[in-house]
Amino acid sequence: MIGDVFVLLMLASLAIPIWAIVDAITRPSAAFAAANSSKGLWIALVALTTFFTGIIGLVLAIAYLASIRPRVKAVMA
Repeated sequence: MIGDVFVLLMLASLAIPIWAIVDAITRPSAAFAAANSSKGLWIALVALTTFFTGIIGLVLAIAYLASIRPRVKAVMA
């Protein structure tokens, strides 16, 4: 039971950063610029910190999805 929960948490901690990276890649760079952000910076931050530290990458991915993504989407609308 505890092992199953651990595996689920590990999968989520990998899936969320992948979702954030794929989302950032699919958005136009101009929308990031209009939202006062950097597409390349967010992709690099989430990818590198997920690869090297795991938990920090997860936190950055959540920050991107909760803060930057809505701003970029609002600019695109």
